[in-house]
Amino acid sequence: MPARPRIPDPRKGPLEKFAFDLRQLGAGKVAVSWIAAQEDTEVSRPALYAALSGTRLPNGITVSTLLRWWAGNPDEENPDVQSRDWIWGWIPRLPAGSDAHTQANEWKQRYLRLSRDEAKRRSARDRSWKPTPPVQIEPPREQQLLIKEIENLIERTGLSQDMWLLFGPETLRMERYLSGRVIPGYSWIYQIVRYCAAFIPDLQPEEERHRLAVAAAIARRARVRERRIARNASPARR
Repeated sequence: MPARPRIPDPRKGPLEKFAFDLRQLGAGKVAVSWIAAQEDTEVSRPALYAALSGTRLPNGITVSTLLRWWAGNPDEENPDVQSRDWIWGWIPRLPAGSDAHTQANEWKQRYLRLSRDEAKRRSARDRSWKPTPPVQIEPPREQQLLIKEIENLIERTGLSQDMWLLFGPETLRMERYLSGRVIPGYSWIYQIVRYCAAFIPDLQPEEERHRLAVAAAIARRARVRERRIARNASPARR
C-alpha cells in the first residue's frame, strides 16, 4: 500500500462500502504491488490502489484484476476453458461449484449492481447540471498515429472499403474512432483485434492488442495535454 493510504469509510455510502470490503478481502493475501507486477496484469499499480480508496467507481478491468487474485485462485483456472469476456473471462475457468468460483461470481454481481446504481446517480445529477461547452481540439499527432495503426490493421483484412462486413452494427462506432472523435478503450481495442484476427491468419492478437493499447494510452495523454493548452488559451481564462 502507499505510505498513507486513504481508508474509505463504509458508513458514507455503497461506493465507500465496496472499497472498504474489497480492502478487507485482500487483507493477508498477495499485495497490490505484486499483482501489478504480474506479466498478464494490464492495469497500473496506481489504478489498482485507487480502486481501494472509495473516491470514485473503478472500471471493470481494475476490479476484476484484484478479484482474480483475492476472490478467485489463478492456480485453479483451467486454461482450456475459452471465454470471449475480456474482463471477467477468468471466472468460468475456475472449477464450477468451488469456493473461489462462487465468491468471484458474488463479487462480480455486486460490482455490476454498484455500477448500475452509480450510473443512475450520475444521470440524475447530470440532468440538473448545465455543463460549459467542451474545449474543441483537433486530434493530436499521437492520436493520428493510433488511427493510422488501426487503419493499417483494417487494411490487412481486405475489407477496408466494406467495414460493415467486418464490424457489422459496430461500424458506426469504428467510424467515430477513425474520425478522431473518440479514442477506443481497452475493451474495444480487444474487440477490434478480435474482429480483424478472423481475416488475418498470421496476426498475433496478444502482441497487436498490447501495441494498440500502448498507442491508445499515449494518445489519451496527448488529448489531455492539448485540452489543457486550449483551455489556458481560451478568452474565458484571461
